[in-house]
Amino acid sequence: MTDGNKTIEISLDRARLDLDYCYDFIGSSYWSGGRTRGEFDQSVAVSFPVGAYCDGRQVGFARVVSDQFAIAYVADVFVDPDYRRMGIAAKMLDALHGHPDLARVKRWMLATADMQPLYRQHGYEDLDDMIMMRLDEEAQKRDPIR
Repeated sequence: MTDGNKTIEISLDRARLDLDYCYDFIGSSYWSGGRTRGEFDQSVAVSFPVGAYCDGRQVGFARVVSDQFAIAYVADVFVDPDYRRMGIAAKMLDALHGHPDLARVKRWMLATADMQPLYRQHGYEDLDDMIMMRLDEEAQKRDPIR
């Protein structure tokens, strides 16, 4: 993905994640709820993470918690303030929705206090003022992953 002179790379490779950078951002976010570094590291270890990279560094992060079949929960989505308005969050969502290990998930959920317009563009519908859900009606038609 290119924005002007900047090339944004989206990667599902967890080895590329800069966990120090991610925790610094998430630890100070309104949604972290006082999460410790150890809790953050564990949450990433049991999730499907995605990172966004530009200018030789990480500039975005998101993760999905899932059983890989029935439900997926999108969490901890953020983009560095200096790189916003470039479609990075949308590209990270696309990468997660297209993740081969999540291909059979029908029900995708998330909670957000302020980014509903972005998620609506990706098929999420409001369940209340904070919870959103996206149904992938094609999920069960795809080949089983196991």
